[in-house]
Amino acid sequence: MAIFMFASMRVFGLFLTTPLFAFRALPMQFRLLVALSFAAYMMPVISSELIPNPGSITFLASVIELCIGAFMGFVIRVGFMVIDIAAEVLSFQAGFSFASTAFRDPALDSGLVGQFLGLTAIALAFSLNIHLVLIEIILSSFKTIPVGVWPDAWSSKGVLELIAASFRLGLILSMPILLVYMMFNLTQAFLGRTSPQMNLFSVGFAVSIPLAFLVIFMILPDLKIVLERSLENPLQLIRQGVETPNAR
Repeated sequence: MAIFMFASMRVFGLFLTTPLFAFRALPMQFRLLVALSFAAYMMPVISSELIPNPGSITFLASVIELCIGAFMGFVIRVGFMVIDIAAEVLSFQAGFSFASTAFRDPALDSGLVGQFLGLTAIALAFSLNIHLVLIEIILSSFKTIPVGVWPDAWSSKGVLELIAASFRLGLILSMPILLVYMMFNLTQAFLGRTSPQMNLFSVGFAVSIPLAFLVIFMILPDLKIVLERSLENPLQLIRQGVETPNAR
């Protein structure tokens, strides 16, 4: 029962935070059932030497197991932040997030562009078999990471470097968006100086929305390459913690 409990906690933590498994369309009951199924599958593989003695099984060990799985999903979520940054820049430039700009509400949705690019990124991740890679990594982690022990390779410095790299890649992906809308705003400013009688605010706002679809068509062919690049560092960080035997 101890092996089953700790194995299910680690797998369930992954299903709580990974974007491929934690979206709203997937019910929580189904995620819990899958986590318990994987735990039952891993029970013969997990050695009893990795399980602490019954007297030392504490609440802290179960929390660490949940955090190990949640950390893997969180790192993958940081990789998906690249797409979120580009979607926010496009929504702001095109005017889709005009309501959130005027009225800052944390519960307000980021817009259709963010939802579309987010779902596209999740579909591309499934096509790249990222979900199978994560399942393979977390199943192999039971052979290297003892129960209730946090790996040394998963430090705060590595997470900060990963966030900085994802933010930098997100800005690179946003460069075409910024360039197109900078040229559009310069053209609108030039026309505003030459013909002041035109109401360029209403005209420009109507043109900026169709222009967003043109920008989406520009970045969609390279979205798969960007997603592969953005998930390289998260998967490398996860593998370092799983493959390194040193842990505290």
